[in-house]
Amino acid sequence: MPNTVKASKSSSPESHSSWYLEAMEQLVGVVQELSQARDVNAVTAIVREAARNLTGADGASFILRDGDQCYYAEENAIAPLWKGKRFPMSACLSGWVMLNAQSTVIEDIYVDPRIPVEAYRPTFVKSMAMVPIRRNAPIGAIGNYWATHRLATEEEMAILQALADTTSVALENAELYGKLQQQVHTLQEQQVRIQGQHEALEVFTRALAHDLKEPVRTLMSFSRMLKDGQGAPEKKPAYFQYIQDAADRMGMLIDTVFQYTQLDDPSRVTKELCKMENVLVAVKENLAQLIQERGAVIDGDMLAEVEANPAQMAQVMQNLIANAMRHNEGKVTIQARAQEMTDHWLFSVRDNGAGMAQEHTQKIFQPFKRLTHKEECAGLGLAICKKIITSYGGKIWCESTPGQGATFYFTLPKPATAADAAALKKTTPANILLVDDREADLELTRLVLVDRAELECNVLIAHDGTEAHGVLKESDRKGDKIDLVVLDINMPGMDGFELLENMRKDAALKNTAVVMCTGSSYEKDKHRAESLGAIGYLVKPTSFEKLKPMLAQVPALRRMSA
Repeated sequence: MPNTVKASKSSSPESHSSWYLEAMEQLVGVVQELSQARDVNAVTAIVREAARNLTGADGASFILRDGDQCYYAEENAIAPLWKGKRFPMSACLSGWVMLNAQSTVIEDIYVDPRIPVEAYRPTFVKSMAMVPIRRNAPIGAIGNYWATHRLATEEEMAILQALADTTSVALENAELYGKLQQQVHTLQEQQVRIQGQHEALEVFTRALAHDLKEPVRTLMSFSRMLKDGQGAPEKKPAYFQYIQDAADRMGMLIDTVFQYTQLDDPSRVTKELCKMENVLVAVKENLAQLIQERGAVIDGDMLAEVEANPAQMAQVMQNLIANAMRHNEGKVTIQARAQEMTDHWLFSVRDNGAGMAQEHTQKIFQPFKRLTHKEECAGLGLAICKKIITSYGGKIWCESTPGQGATFYFTLPKPATAADAAALKKTTPANILLVDDREADLELTRLVLVDRAELECNVLIAHDGTEAHGVLKESDRKGDKIDLVVLDINMPGMDGFELLENMRKDAALKNTAVVMCTGSSYEKDKHRAESLGAIGYLVKPTSFEKLKPMLAQVPALRRMSA
């Protein structure tokens, strides 16, 4: 954001003209920024700075109309005003400006009947100027405030109104962009649904054309043979068994095809906090007869909670555990585990059976794919598992070696509250490393970051590049990475550029944000810092205004008042 434009009070036409040209030049830059803003927050951030800087005011407010209230969305002032608060339209000047669709200038707020003076007494405000955002049916207002009695000039009001007019267009563009993004998102969801329905139709068609025909043909053939008295008498029990097996397979195919096609509409699925240990208990009860028949051992440790449909989770676990028993001869031991990761749970179902070649581990998730001659193993069980898990944004895969069993893995996101808490824990407070061999400069930088910028941060100190490199490596080893390095150039031993070069060669440190803070204004030093990926270059003594746009590039940095 450009520096503040100080309005000239001189009667000199040359001085006044110089101010106006500078203000217009900065306004053009602000207009360009607003033209690229894609949401209300971005517009707000630009306007809060520009509204004050363009006229040299002591404070500025960005107000939006919220029904019959004025919402003070943002402010930039020498002392707190009303950010985040709402007032009736009839009780504040911003409401008057919006209701009357006209700007106003007040040299002394204590003599204007439109001003609720008691609300202003605790503030620094003595004079103000306010313009509507959108002159036809205003949607907000921009207010400027001064700590002394001052009458805003016509030129200043023209600049402020031009900013408000541009802001109006930017807000409308942001609204349109938001709607467009929502429409694109809706279309993408519809496309995914259509693709899913297309796949389900292919599965249904395949079932009718091939897989269902086989048991029907078996059933019809042997029924006709028995009816016509064909075949040796001793073969009849086997024929009846063929018929029974074919009927069972038909029932299984019909059930699984139905289950698969029902997964195409996620809106039908209700989600809740689901304890996977309870799911595993239910699955073991459902499969009790098969477990007993096979002599299988199920060892489970799934102390995890996910936001999902319990019936679907049971379906996934039951399919995986049942497959492990049906695909392996004799007694099999199955281990079900849950491992907590940063933002998701990693689940595994491991067996000690025959395993399979790794090249087959992708094929088994395809509908009706069969790797053995067992007809009971040819269906949609794993395809259903994949469709369920992917619908939650997770992944499922298999790792296996012949003779060493198989392990099925799948991931599920943590519940939103848990993920948010983990992210908050990770980013608050941020870690900032100050590297300088001068104690006075270290203290000045610390004051700018903590006292002036009000950052929530842990400040670490290093006095040369070698010490700093050790701090960086140790922090990375502990999993508590440095978020920002403020780095001097000229230091004994390893200097700033040498440290930065070493960091860029280190895979663990190469993406760490670095701001060079030095007494050197040498252009080649600036270019070298830029070529090494520094996000900023400051010449001492530093200031919050110079450092602020660089801090904005580091998402982990949060202000205490944010």
